[in-house]
Amino acid sequence: MKRTIFLFLIIVFGVYLILDIVAYGNTTTTTPTAKSNSQPSTKRVAVLHFEDKSNFDSPTGCGCVPNFIGYIFSTKKHWDLEAGFTTMLERKLAETTVYQPVSRDELLDAMAKMNISQHSFKKLNKEQMAQLAKFLNADVIVMGEIQKFGMPRMKGTASRSLTESNRETQSVPLTTSYMGGISAVGYRNKATVKLKMKYYEVSGSEIATVPIEASRVHSLAGTQIAGVEASITESGSQLRFGQLSEQHGKYERPITKPTELNKIKIATPEYDRTLLGIVTNEALIKSIVELRNHYGPNFLTPWETPVETDEEKQKKVIEEAAKRPIKITYVDSESPDIIYINAGSARGLAIGQQFSVYTDGEPIRDVDTGEILDYKLKKIATVAVIEIRNDRLSMVKIIEKIGDLKRGDLLKAIPSDETAQ
Repeated sequence: MKRTIFLFLIIVFGVYLILDIVAYGNTTTTTPTAKSNSQPSTKRVAVLHFEDKSNFDSPTGCGCVPNFIGYIFSTKKHWDLEAGFTTMLERKLAETTVYQPVSRDELLDAMAKMNISQHSFKKLNKEQMAQLAKFLNADVIVMGEIQKFGMPRMKGTASRSLTESNRETQSVPLTTSYMGGISAVGYRNKATVKLKMKYYEVSGSEIATVPIEASRVHSLAGTQIAGVEASITESGSQLRFGQLSEQHGKYERPITKPTELNKIKIATPEYDRTLLGIVTNEALIKSIVELRNHYGPNFLTPWETPVETDEEKQKKVIEEAAKRPIKITYVDSESPDIIYINAGSARGLAIGQQFSVYTDGEPIRDVDTGEILDYKLKKIATVAVIEIRNDRLSMVKIIEKIGDLKRGDLLKAIPSDETAQ
């Protein structure tokens, strides 16, 4: 009895852990809105520097190491955020094909001409910024500040081995027993990147200072009983045999394990697969969208979906409607002469235009199987347009008929020369 109660408590704890982590981990990200899909001329953009003020200490980003220990055993040099963010932003700028990043060699040459260092960028006045832009032949100058960068990790586990056997071994010759285990595991990682971006024009004047923030949560929760695993992440649920997999259905889980992060270099393809890398790229994409919004030119970035105007949507609907056959869409049961068809001004209909109306007649069957393949069209009426209600709806009147009209009957236009006869 005690074992049964304990097993019940373990299962309840596992289910509670799953629901708590997954519910807490659901977040959404904002998708930028595009303005136009035209491709203007290229603009040269100089990314001067990213200043790291995040106090980030190690690739794990766990925030668990006390500051005084971190100062002694710091691993910050493993990931150079300042150099990494600069490289990644230049890469993203090049992907737009509109913003052309100024090379590092060009920047070093300009710095040598002005006798300045990287630490001098924040102290440059308007005239010096304009002179630097001239030496770089840059249209825009960008500087960034990394205000927050990290990935706190929360993890919880519980497990229990269970063994049961038939204790009545003396009275019953055949005994049964089993051994199994039950475990509940869950973790939650939240990666966050906060930036402060500054943009300068050729004259050295500041265009804008924009705060940027991106965050994403990856959570995994599951229970395992005797080798059968049920897991839930933000991409859905899954049931499988064996250990927790790095693959969840068709979705590949982002890299979050500290042991794996320590082997990855920043600004590499492997870094892009980490949760921190995904959020970093989101933040940098947002900074490029803000550059476009505040400076220009007006274009659609590779990460945005074109937004159709109401006119474009209506045009597409009309084009699709024009491809469909004209049919009767409504017949008033009380007033059979009131008939509507699914065509209007978009099909170029005119008042008085006549149509032959056809309905399904004798079935056409397969000679061997007897299956109905189609129907022979049977003409049952002639109608004429008396009112065009809108682009896809018109009213017609019956000129002559030999059968009842119904919804779905097909209309075929009668050539004007036949109508005259």
